[in-house]
Amino acid sequence: MTSGAVLAAGDSGLFAPLMAFLMVVIVSFLLCLVAGVDNDTVADFFTANRSLSVTKNALALSGDFIFTTALLSSVGAVSLAGYDGMVVAISAIASLGVLLLLAEPLRNTGLFTLGAILESRVTGTATRVAGTVITLAVCLPVMVVQLTVAGDVTAYVLGLNRPGAAEVCTALIGALIVSFAAFGGMRGSSMIEIVKVIVVFGTVLAVSWAALSRAHWDLGTLLETAAGHSGGAQSFYAPGLLYGDTLTGRLDLVSLCVTVILGSAVFPHIVLRVSASRNGPAARRASTAAVVMITLFYGAMVLTGLSAAATLGANVIAAHDPQGNTALFLLADNLAGSSTGLLFTMVACAAFVTVLGTVAGLTMAASASLAHDLYARVGRRGGGGERSEVNVARAAVMIFGLVSVYLAVVLHHWSIVVLSLFAAALTASVVLPALVYSLFWKGFTRSGLLWTLYGSLACCVVLEAFGPAVSGSPVALFPDRDFHWFPLQNIALITVPVGFFLGWAGSLLSRRSHADQDRYVEMQTALLIGHKPITPQ
Repeated sequence: MTSGAVLAAGDSGLFAPLMAFLMVVIVSFLLCLVAGVDNDTVADFFTANRSLSVTKNALALSGDFIFTTALLSSVGAVSLAGYDGMVVAISAIASLGVLLLLAEPLRNTGLFTLGAILESRVTGTATRVAGTVITLAVCLPVMVVQLTVAGDVTAYVLGLNRPGAAEVCTALIGALIVSFAAFGGMRGSSMIEIVKVIVVFGTVLAVSWAALSRAHWDLGTLLETAAGHSGGAQSFYAPGLLYGDTLTGRLDLVSLCVTVILGSAVFPHIVLRVSASRNGPAARRASTAAVVMITLFYGAMVLTGLSAAATLGANVIAAHDPQGNTALFLLADNLAGSSTGLLFTMVACAAFVTVLGTVAGLTMAASASLAHDLYARVGRRGGGGERSEVNVARAAVMIFGLVSVYLAVVLHHWSIVVLSLFAAALTASVVLPALVYSLFWKGFTRSGLLWTLYGSLACCVVLEAFGPAVSGSPVALFPDRDFHWFPLQNIALITVPVGFFLGWAGSLLSRRSHADQDRYVEMQTALLIGHKPITPQ
């Protein structure tokens, strides 16, 4: 999403959206102010002392699943690509199966960072360091994309369309959000996520209601009109619009679905959220409730995308943004009759609060890894004290956040959507195999873990760097260069099997130590009993 994409979606002088935007900022600040009072211990700051009820955790978990790209890009994908966009939305729903599989075992470990969970199975500081590297490699690209969108949306809400306005908004809003996360901790982040879910679901319901009312509640007419404004039913409801109808295009679509299904549920901030549940059964119940809410969300996104295609037409949407990221804004503008209406105001607030919640969650996950894994366990060998660890965590939030803001400003006019897809491919190819093997395979060894983490990371970087998402296409990161040799824009179709293979091969070619065997027995006991944390904290 480029900085001009959202700015082109409407007019300036948006008093109502501006007031709503300020209200969101004030409410978020007050929530973090109240929540941050009790963040004196490591458990308070990173997991809210596991005190959130199942209902609150389910709402927060649902919010963690809703990225800004899910809110904006999914509507655009359905409105422009029809069948392909709907398949991607269904894949996002299917990813919740991975969450249901892993939620209770992850919580039963009693740990909350990727490095700690992996070290509970494989001892050594190398595991903690590797966990931190992977966490940062996943969180940083997504942070940059989210902050870029935040700057675009804020500049549009304020009616600022001069050169550099979006970058200034990115810097200011980024600094604001990072401050919220540093002060509010997990409690503050959770409250923001709960507000985010309420606002987003209210907005989606309002837009869907208005769109169906425009179609006189006739879904058949809506489907026909959407296809008619997008090249006809034979093309709109057939595969091929997203990546083409060639073999490479079909493989790209399959690879994207693999990325979404296997990667969405194991982002570091979602692992942290699940680990903040009161116990294993509570994590399972919260995940089950989140499945219902996210299914409803993506169902509404599909309906909204079809409504955008029927109301606006693919040509109008693509003219504003070839990737369709402004489709939701354009639809709300059209349904409300003006960019000052209530519906448009709700969409603007939903977009901003989505960025706010997502960035806060990612920042918390990155700071937890830096402070808890790298500083407390690797640097201080567990002897630093809780107060110093919390202080380091707050400093890590600020440093990580400021680096992310700087990169978002520098890369603002680049086509950086590739960063989100790369991060999702990393979680599917690196994090998922490592977690599955660590939790469920008796034969997993230290070599297998490190092969999975670093080998699959290297594979992802190489294939992404030499793929069409980076060079060789008009929407690539470097559109004027062409050095790609890998044909697929989405790499998970190759990298996920590589990740699982490396873990298996590395374990097969190495010997299990007695410590690894003891760790496996201890982990299985914890997974079954669910009340005793595994040794490394």
